[in-house]
Order: sequence, then structure tokens, then C-alpha cells
Amino acid sequence: MDNFSQFEDLRGVWNAILEKTRDKEVFSTWEWLFCSWKHFGKGRDLRILIAQENDRVIGIAPLVLSKYSFLRLCKLRKIEFIGSPHSDYNNFILLKKEKECLKLFLNYLTEFSDWNLLELRDIHEGSVSANSLQGVCDGQISKLKLRVSTLCPYINLPASTEAFVNRLSRNMRRNLRKRMRKLREKYRVQVETQRDFSSAKEAMEIFFKLHQKRWRSKGKQGAFASKAFRAFHLDLAGIFDEKGWLALYFLTVNDDPIAAVYSFDYALKKYGYLTGFDPDFGRYGVGNLLKMYVIEECIERGFREYDLTRDFEPYKTGWATGVRKNFVARMVYKSSFAKMYEWAMQNSFSQFLISKFGGHLTLENG
Repeated sequence: MDNFSQFEDLRGVWNAILEKTRDKEVFSTWEWLFCSWKHFGKGRDLRILIAQENDRVIGIAPLVLSKYSFLRLCKLRKIEFIGSPHSDYNNFILLKKEKECLKLFLNYLTEFSDWNLLELRDIHEGSVSANSLQGVCDGQISKLKLRVSTLCPYINLPASTEAFVNRLSRNMRRNLRKRMRKLREKYRVQVETQRDFSSAKEAMEIFFKLHQKRWRSKGKQGAFASKAFRAFHLDLAGIFDEKGWLALYFLTVNDDPIAAVYSFDYALKKYGYLTGFDPDFGRYGVGNLLKMYVIEECIERGFREYDLTRDFEPYKTGWATGVRKNFVARMVYKSSFAKMYEWAMQNSFSQFLISKFGGHLTLENG
């Protein structure tokens, strides 16, 4: 399927199937992926594949064909997930006969010669997609290689806040109490959500400022320096707020927001997507104070997990109770440059050189 309106028409069946699968991820919802396509689809062609059994949809491959160039010299036509690179997790939507569906999708793709690299990123460990792809890699489609790409920490949530606090280190418990006490000695401290603002858009604009302020204080741009990325998340926040999936929290002092957590609630799971805080309040550890509040609320609501999402950054270390791997699946198809690129992505030294001196793939806009 390569038609925008056909993608739009899939909304009902898409989420109905997703809700019945074992891989119920917010990043696999029709809303997330359609919004991704709407904002980042330029230069890409939809390649949504549907598997049916007796006229009933049992599998969806949410893919695109993207056209890249390397230093304006080499071209690469890549099959990837619609959500890449902004989705922390990507999956096939598989209701039943998972391996058969994957083989069907991969065999269909290899019948066409309009791509030269299949690169499916951020398939998380334990998912039906990862397990089924491993089976496919070990079987008939030996050219498909599955490798670890990044680590994703998470928090298993117990039945009570007391049980959770007891799992924290003594030093963290002490710091949380001491810093909250000192903050309250000087300010009136509250926690607000997007519902305390006139609109989700207003709340998101405040979050953008806090996120950017934090990263600019470190001499870095921050994720929302990109107008396209801001526009995507403004659009997404409005949609998710209507669905009850948006969870945007602010720690305020004297009614001024000083820290924020941008997260999603889906299938009794909290996804911590991005954070931000005012570095002038960094000595109070305001990011951790707000995270503790969010965790307490998750436990009260019966959530089973607070997913800290992709990449194991230092600020996640003290909270995580476990770590999952994200995998990348690659398959080269009739291209010397694609073979060189695939080799480079496996080689840590070549990745270092690309990162240091430039030379990343550039998306062609058509």
C-alpha cells in the first residue's frame, strides 16, 4: 500500500488489531505513525504491507522506502519503519502466524528491485517481532542479520509506593527527601499536568522551553531546535490528549514551571519520552523530584511499568530495575554501496569516524 488516503482509511482496523497483539506499543498506534508520516513523509514512499487470512487482516508491516545520499556521491534506497528515527520502538503488527507473516512480507519485498537495503531499527527485545525475526534469520532468509543497536532501561512497578522507595539506594532516598524539603522551604511547590493549562499546545510550548533551556546550558541544541520536530510533537500532543494518552507533567515553584516530563500512557504502561528543567534549579534535583511524583502516580493507577525508553543515559541509572535491548535487522539487496554501509554500521571505529568527521546519510526530499 503506497497511498496516503489508503493509510488514513486503515485507522480502525489498525488499532483494533494492535490491541489484540502482544506488542501493544504506543509507537505502533495508527495515530503515532500517521502523524509521523504526515510530518516526515517527504522524500519517502509508503510501503505498508498487509497479510490476510480468509479476508481477515492478521499482519501489518508499517514500512517506507526512503532515498538517501552519502556525501552527494552514492545513493541508497532503504526500506525502513515509518516511525524511524523518532519512534523509540518499532514493530510489525502481528496478530497470528507471526513467522509466516514476516516471511510473506520479506519475500514480497525481495521480488522488487526498487531498494537496496532493508534496515529495520529499534525492534525491542522480547517482542513478537524480534522473536519472529530471529527465527526467520536462522531459517530460510539467511541474508537478514539481527544485531543489538541500543539499550533501553525500564522500571518494574510494584504494588505500593513504599515497596518502590525501599528499592532505591539509601543515598537516593536521602537526596529526594532533603531536596524536596529545601525546595519547599523557599517556594510553594506543586505538580501540574497539561490539563491545568488552556490547551495541550500551551503546555507543550512551555515544555519545549524547559527542554531547550536545559540543553543550551550544556552548549547543545536540544531536540526541539528542529521546527519539524516541534511541529510533529505539537500535532501529536493534541491527538494524544484527546485519546487520553498524553501525560505531560510540570513541577512548579510559585506557579512557575521549572521541570517537565513528557510521557505517554498506553496499555497500563508509562513511556517517558523526553524531559526538561530549568538549570537554575539544578541543585535541587528537580528532574528526579518530578520523576518520583510520576512513579507514585503510576503505582496508584496500577501501571505495571515505567519505560525509560531508548538509550541508557546517566540520569536513568538510579531508577532502572532492568534493561532491554533494541535490535536492528539489516539485509543488503544488490548494491556494493549498501554492502559497505552495512559493514560500516557494524564497525565501531568506522561509526566513530563518521560521527567525528561527518558523512552521514542525507535524506533526499524528492
